[in-house]
Amino acid sequence: MSGISTNPHRLDRRQIKIAARAAQERRGGRRVPLSLPGRFLDPLRGEFPCRLVDVSPGGARIRTENPPSMGDRVIMLIDGLGRIEGDVVRSGKAGFAVRFIASTRKKDKLADAITWRFNMARLGLDEDRISPRKPGRGRASIKLSDGVMIKADVVDVSVTGAAFACLERPRVGERVQVGEMFGRVARWLDNGFAVAFDPPTERQS
Repeated sequence: MSGISTNPHRLDRRQIKIAARAAQERRGGRRVPLSLPGRFLDPLRGEFPCRLVDVSPGGARIRTENPPSMGDRVIMLIDGLGRIEGDVVRSGKAGFAVRFIASTRKKDKLADAITWRFNMARLGLDEDRISPRKPGRGRASIKLSDGVMIKADVVDVSVTGAAFACLERPRVGERVQVGEMFGRVARWLDNGFAVAFDPPTERQS
């Protein structure tokens, strides 16, 4: 009989040990099959949908109908893994392979995220227990200081600011307009950026 609990509402110590061992393997560089949706930003052609095929902290194979060219640098936003940058090392009709460009700390965080995604089924976890999310609020149009408009997923919002998931990230401190609200980019997030809105007395039309 398996020692792993079938109760989907809690993790026992054996389950946690399984995840820890798998995390060590991910840090060792072995790619694992992992199918997750996402999108990538081609520096010349724009944004396209894609799907992760397999991944390690060092690189991944991506399926898409619009593969970038060999040698291109791309930015990807993969569900559950966040924003990842890399160089295209292979490209073909079915997709491309990418070598990640990331710090050691970023690769460690990526290894943990890969582990939890890969072990989700055997650990008996639901999607929202692995990656808690607030209810989606759709896409926002954001006007940058040079007049360029970008689209971003709204992660959360309050009276003082908002967080957005987006492949493009304005520089910290840049003034932006979100709908009728004005503010500045307060910081970068792993998968986007946060905006601090102007106080009411400073907002302009």
